[in-house]
Amino acid sequence: MARRSRSASGSLLDSPAIKKAAAALLDAVAEEAHSRALSPAAYERAIKQLERLRGRPLGWPMLQAGVGQGASVRLADGTQLLDFIGGIGVYAFGHSDRNLLETAVAAAAVDTVFQGHLVPGVENLELSKLLIKHAGPQLKHAWLSVSGAMANENALKMILQKHQPADRILVFENAFAGRTLAMAELTDKPGFREGLPLRGNVLHVPFYDPTQTDPIRHSLDALEAHLGRFPGRIAAMMFELVQGEGGFNTAPPEYFRALMERCREAGLAVWVDEVQTFARTGELYAFRTLGLEDLVDVVTLGKILQGSAVLFSRRYNPKPGLISGTYAGSTVGMAVGARIIERLDQEGYLGPEGRVVVLARRVERRFESLAKRMPQAIGPRSGIGAMQAFVPWNGNPEVVGAVLRKCFEEGLLVFGAGRSPMKVRMLLPVNTTDEELEQGFAILEKALAAVGEERGLPC
Repeated sequence: MARRSRSASGSLLDSPAIKKAAAALLDAVAEEAHSRALSPAAYERAIKQLERLRGRPLGWPMLQAGVGQGASVRLADGTQLLDFIGGIGVYAFGHSDRNLLETAVAAAAVDTVFQGHLVPGVENLELSKLLIKHAGPQLKHAWLSVSGAMANENALKMILQKHQPADRILVFENAFAGRTLAMAELTDKPGFREGLPLRGNVLHVPFYDPTQTDPIRHSLDALEAHLGRFPGRIAAMMFELVQGEGGFNTAPPEYFRALMERCREAGLAVWVDEVQTFARTGELYAFRTLGLEDLVDVVTLGKILQGSAVLFSRRYNPKPGLISGTYAGSTVGMAVGARIIERLDQEGYLGPEGRVVVLARRVERRFESLAKRMPQAIGPRSGIGAMQAFVPWNGNPEVVGAVLRKCFEEGLLVFGAGRSPMKVRMLLPVNTTDEELEQGFAILEKALAAVGEERGLPC
């Protein structure tokens, strides 16, 4: 009897036998993981040992046990925490999502753990197709890589090759691009490049400032000054449509459109960094949320993607060899990344009334309610979709650090961002429940009250 043909790029979980085997393995792992817990002394020793091996302390003294549920994560000592930062935006559907774990288990069993650019697998094809499908009419190509910084490196090389001999890049003040040597220079945070040699090819433009009489003109004037000072020497401007490390700063679409159109007129590439914003603003791409797809030449992705990618128009297709490298990413990462995109699309997360936008409204309501009870402690808020932040009191870094520590002690993981003022930020799983929000905001309120009392700050 002839063997029934199947699509090479179809999900392995379409096979009942594979799905059943994956489910059985996950059940066995979960049962074993839940039965294990380090004693307090053993847990502390493990933390200290890891810190010695790293040569520096952990950001938070914790080791996860590899099991959780939604926004809840279980540590190796059995402690449960609410995770509202998700590995700084890595976990789309929170911890231990059953469907994603089944996808990962099936993908892990095929051929190689990692895929190279020389011999890519069908997972590479499937993910690339999905990325281009949702990117709009201008972006025609996708190149996969491992980290967001690597995607940004590839984007930079494409742009510089196309615009040679132009060698300067415009970025916003408070920008963040990654931690490689080149990206550290594009990142406007001196502490992240201390002791590193700088080429001096990065030019800064002030980000949207609503306190200015004309915020668009304010930034355009800085852009014009750079264009006049370095004629023919500027290759591109990199746009973070929501500044991540910079403090979840946002701006209206007309602001970005004005700057992008001026860049286009001047012959500069429009490069959008969506390593953190990807799938968090209501659409897969923030540039589509803001209606800017007609102006984007190159876009970089990461985090939720479980790997990274640079998407680009035909004009920026590089010469052979420029952006190669050994690894395109892990087979598991590609398969899970594709499944995340499918679910976001099929399960109602995207669009102006999608579940990401609804989540943002629920978070905003809770902040509004908390601000009524603690008007001094809840300062200005910023963000969009599943990216939310606020300024505690006046945003003093010591005070923010104290809030973060107290939240951690009470069982809530949040993180800092920005400077002058510093903020508390959340990168929520897109499927965070009302119950998890209630629990998380109750912990946040308790932490703020404790910090206010300790430091004599009015709440």
